[in-house]
Amino acid sequence: MNIGLLLPTWSGSLGGETPTTRDIVAFARLAEQVGFDSLWVSDHFYNEPFVDFAAMDIELPEDYRGVKVGAWECWTVMAALAVSTSRVQLGTLVSNTGLRNPALLARMIDTVDDLSEGRVIAGFGAGDFVTEHAAYGFPFERPIARFEEALSIICPLLRGQTLTHSSEFYSTSEATLLPRGPRAAGPEILIGNLRGGPRMLRLVATYADIWNCMLPFSDSRPTAYAAAWQRVLAACERHGRDVATLARNVTVGVSTEAAAFPFPQAHPLTGSSTELAGKMLEFKALGVETLSMVLEPCTFAALEILAPALAEVRRSSV
Repeated sequence: MNIGLLLPTWSGSLGGETPTTRDIVAFARLAEQVGFDSLWVSDHFYNEPFVDFAAMDIELPEDYRGVKVGAWECWTVMAALAVSTSRVQLGTLVSNTGLRNPALLARMIDTVDDLSEGRVIAGFGAGDFVTEHAAYGFPFERPIARFEEALSIICPLLRGQTLTHSSEFYSTSEATLLPRGPRAAGPEILIGNLRGGPRMLRLVATYADIWNCMLPFSDSRPTAYAAAWQRVLAACERHGRDVATLARNVTVGVSTEAAAFPFPQAHPLTGSSTELAGKMLEFKALGVETLSMVLEPCTFAALEILAPALAEVRRSSV
């Protein structure tokens, strides 16, 4: 089983401090060294957590009211990681297709895939934070419709097609990706979402190579994943997708100390190295190919603490 880590790229995300881009690269290098198989980057510029998470039915403490959070730009960071790591896969959890022209985003992804020599996983989502879109001047109305149209451009371009497209939100005229990155069929495509509504599940069944189940804000235990997977199974059956061709990525919260997770309703994975390894392997037994984690506290020391658990998972997976 592939074990992944969401990198700290936003305000206060590195042990309570805001990382520089050099800090992120150093953190990624250590994560690769201690045994992580994949590193992931979220795609946000700005948010007001108290407002934005409430809109997703996620409650934050009153202390978050009025707090503003910024983040380093996702694909610039991905490019830096591509040339500063050598082994790990590099993915986005997830890149908001509404923040960039979709044809440009496809060109960016293929470029970073070339920089990394074919290690990119292109994770996509429709966007979550209304304050981010308002602050930067991006439209937020009808996000799923925009997302579907963006995918209908991005995916064919990454798969090597020449595309002329004209519809409600975007247009292209004989667009193609030249030169091509190292993979003729492009990187694997991941689609992630928080709620699993029927339209998003249809898009997973239609376009995704990998489905991501995002659990760190709520319940990271295997039972929560299993319930979400049943909805994906039903969607694949409904839309004629062979479920055996859809890989599963689950993102969980992991706490290496007694520190409280920032989300009061969260149930992160905790325990000793052996206990954590056992909990990770429960996901493997359920057919999960990649288990990626949101780490709390997210520090260099916590990476070292996790190293024995990663080694134990690897031994058990042989």
